[in-house]
Amino acid sequence: MHPQPLTEDLASHFKKVNDFRTHIYQLQHAWDSLALMAQLSGTGSEMEETRSAFNTISNDVLRHLSQETLHKTAAQLSSKAFEIINLLVRNLFERTADIGFFATDDDLREYLEMQAADSLDAGDQHRIEFRFQEYQKKYTVYENIVLFDAQGHLLHQLDDTQTTLFHYHPIVELAQQSTDPYVERFYETEINGRMRKSLVYAHEVRSKDDSRSLGVLCLCFKFVNELDTIFRNLISPNDWTIGVLLDEERNVIASSDPYQIPPGINLCVNTDTDWFITRFSGREYLCVTKQSEGYQGYQGPGWLGQAMIPLEHAFNQSIHDTINNIDADTLRKVMRSPLIFSESLLNIPKQAANIQSKLNQSVWNGNIWQSNYVNTQQKNFSKSLLSEISHTGHKTQKIIENMVSELYQTVVSVMLENSSFYAQLAVEIMDRNLYERANDVRWWALTHVFREMLAQSHLADEDKSKMTAVLRYINSLYTVYDNLIIFDRKGEVMAVSNMQYAHLVGQPLADEWVGRTRSCNSTQDYVVSQFEPTPLYNDKPTYIYAAPIRHLDGNSIVGGIAIVFDSSPQFQAMLQDVIPRDKTDTPVKGSFTLFVNEQLSVIASTHPDFNTSDTFELMPAITKLKEGDQLFDIAVYQNTYYAVGARAAYGYREFKSEQDSYRNKIVALIFTPLGKVDEINQRIHAEAQVIHNKFNPSLFSQSGQESQEYATFYVGDSWLGIEARFVREAIDEEQLRTLPESAPFIAGMHTYREGVIPVIDLARMLGHPHYFTDYRQIVVIEDKDQSLKFGVFVSALGEIPYLTTQQIQPMNTFFRGASNNPGVAIANLAQHSMLTLITASSLWEKVLTGRTQPEAQVYA
Repeated sequence: MHPQPLTEDLASHFKKVNDFRTHIYQLQHAWDSLALMAQLSGTGSEMEETRSAFNTISNDVLRHLSQETLHKTAAQLSSKAFEIINLLVRNLFERTADIGFFATDDDLREYLEMQAADSLDAGDQHRIEFRFQEYQKKYTVYENIVLFDAQGHLLHQLDDTQTTLFHYHPIVELAQQSTDPYVERFYETEINGRMRKSLVYAHEVRSKDDSRSLGVLCLCFKFVNELDTIFRNLISPNDWTIGVLLDEERNVIASSDPYQIPPGINLCVNTDTDWFITRFSGREYLCVTKQSEGYQGYQGPGWLGQAMIPLEHAFNQSIHDTINNIDADTLRKVMRSPLIFSESLLNIPKQAANIQSKLNQSVWNGNIWQSNYVNTQQKNFSKSLLSEISHTGHKTQKIIENMVSELYQTVVSVMLENSSFYAQLAVEIMDRNLYERANDVRWWALTHVFREMLAQSHLADEDKSKMTAVLRYINSLYTVYDNLIIFDRKGEVMAVSNMQYAHLVGQPLADEWVGRTRSCNSTQDYVVSQFEPTPLYNDKPTYIYAAPIRHLDGNSIVGGIAIVFDSSPQFQAMLQDVIPRDKTDTPVKGSFTLFVNEQLSVIASTHPDFNTSDTFELMPAITKLKEGDQLFDIAVYQNTYYAVGARAAYGYREFKSEQDSYRNKIVALIFTPLGKVDEINQRIHAEAQVIHNKFNPSLFSQSGQESQEYATFYVGDSWLGIEARFVREAIDEEQLRTLPESAPFIAGMHTYREGVIPVIDLARMLGHPHYFTDYRQIVVIEDKDQSLKFGVFVSALGEIPYLTTQQIQPMNTFFRGASNNPGVAIANLAQHSMLTLITASSLWEKVLTGRTQPEAQVYA
């Protein structure tokens, strides 16, 4: 697959992305106005760098969000196109086996031999009619069964109203001349102005000694009915997606919406790209085309599956239906996973926070400058402008965070939907497979030799050998079975196909399903064992299908046939076929799949920890699923988050339907890894340690006659403040030089303008553990009266509130005794944290005190 470039025309259909883009454009206009006013007022706040940085990061997020929005829809189309063609091909593979086996049917051969000898009577015609009817009742995928003689005369067909096949039809000669195991042809026949489609499988019927051609048998597949079933299960009524099947000439031969894409038209296809755009009847469609993957060597008729959706509806799906029921805390953690997100994507929120933090520093410095050097009237205007600048920055950061959240959730929703799709595919494959097992056992129960032999009062060894030979022949063609067993009316084993179980011959079967087999009332009835260990399968668990064998007169049961499904490799093969795949069609590393029954017992699993018959306790909620229900969730197993898609089986055709007494709810679960729990927790913990500037100038902005401005900042979780008149500005750390044998609380010397200043490590002074910032800031403090000028390392900048004397209480009214805390007073700011007030001299005094105290006391 070759990725397609994302065009502006296509991106114009991304409604959610375009809504975000509109908000960004509106903010850019606000930035333009603020930049102009800032220049005119001389606030001292430089915004161009901030504005440019926000613009760059916004465009980056919009680009990623556009790509993921497109990928989400393309992935949905890809899944549907894949299922259309591959479910059909799996079904048709079974048909290729049916025609080969039915063409060797003894009753069929006998009928053709008698026809060639001109010795048929009404009873013979009735028997072949009954035989065809019974076959179609079991294998309901066929709409007609047609039999020709060796010369091409149409002798009999089950549905006389059909005109697809007729005397001397070309398919007869094709089948007689072919050396292939089957002939497969698709026909379209016009009947009363309407096109009738039929997929026909043909095989020559030869004499038992293979010396003569007796005729040709044709099975007509319910093509239209089958595609309608696939489309109905795949595309909901509210889904704008159109599913189509195309032949070798790229003509539409089936469509889920014939009003939009009618059969017979020639469509553009492209199997080399992961998506493409095509136009039909004045409307543009986003399309994905898939070829058949093939099944057990069978590639199908060379057809293609395609899913397409009108561009105006392609990107309107909400992700919230998928993630609404996911635990919010779990989703938040998964959205920080380095397994599914690149480092650059994960860093976007941090980059946005850094940009805002830098802007806050600029605005904080602007407010300090206004407080110290500007008259009151201009100060109020400038501070209002600075407040609006900071507020606009916060709004920009918030929109970026919302876009990133949408991006992350889109990616996670795709993985959840992908898991759900493969879960649906798993139950489709399983039920379609087991449907064939129910058909096989009932059809083989009608085998003439079995009915004839078991009707005898005593079976000689020669009779048992004949039945064994037939069983072995059947088993050689149908390798999904480990063993086929014939038993008499008492339950005693008469013959087996697998000689590994030859010791069973002559032994009675005591299983409960044997008794149920005797209670079957018609040739349509069958029974299935529980999925449990059985000596009939080397003491491993499996399903055994059984049906009664009736006397040739049809009135009494003379025995039964049991077919032992080779469950271990067959279920494993099904699950391996639905392992989730990435964009390159490679199986996702670490993913696994399971079948689990209603009792939470594992039927099969691709994970070594979940063995067959183990109790699956990881997701007990699946027991509440009804037939056809699905479930999305995120689960934790072995230190890993998984996107889980679960789907309860819903049967196929009449199998496990209202017409079928058999019920057995199986749930398929698909687990796709989302990331390691400890890695994600470590990242979240590290990110939580990062402290950004919290300055919000709109807080505490009211001034009064007896109030004084305080510049505040954070050191770890401590909130400290100093009169704004003593603060020069906040700067970034660039080159700090440590000094040997300096005071314990002096971090080093830092250049400042034309000179150097000492920098105090307040975190160390206050006894805080190491804290993290993406860039270290230094607040420069100067008290000219005390001849003090130094810097203070801070974690983040805070507000610049006005405080009255009534809000301030001296520290000595609360604490007495020696302490490294430089605080001189505490300010009560209502709902906000308690603010510790310091002075330049109190800070420097603690530095000097720390120099003279013994080291043990400094860190006490």
